[in-house]
Amino acid sequence: MYLAGLIADDEQMSKEELQAWVSIATSNNISEYTVPWVTAGSRYGFELGQEWIDAEEEYIAAAGWATLSGLVAIKEDSKLDQALLRHLLQRIEKTIHTSPNRVRHTMNGFIIATGSYVKELTQEAIDTALRIGSARVQENGTASKMPDAVVYIKKAIDKGQIGKKKKMLKC
Repeated sequence: MYLAGLIADDEQMSKEELQAWVSIATSNNISEYTVPWVTAGSRYGFELGQEWIDAEEEYIAAAGWATLSGLVAIKEDSKLDQALLRHLLQRIEKTIHTSPNRVRHTMNGFIIATGSYVKELTQEAIDTALRIGSARVQENGTASKMPDAVVYIKKAIDKGQIGKKKKMLKC
């Protein structure tokens, strides 16, 4: 699936194909990278990302948050629904500590992406991260700290990278 994701013509992917992909993407690398890359590049990115974050399956919910993170990284701010992004930051603040492991991880990534790529929401993302405080995920049976969203966003500020969009997500 990784190779297929690299060569897929994202804009030609149907909603049904993307749904089929996410349903079998049980590997973290596929569900949190490959499927979101292709979905964010498709016509269905926002729709499916929002749908997937409500999924019962941890890997599908994580794919949804990663898709939304990808979208804020590549879409011009004028094409982003700022009210929706604010709502998602508020949702994360309320639910991150009770969410499943991989969902927690990708929610944190969404905060970092929003703060780094959406200039108007940089401070709001920082404030959200500060209110959340430190969160942990289980990696190989041991608890580990997630990347500090404030530190990552401040690095983007220091480098003058806030609001600079990626040309593509795939790598």
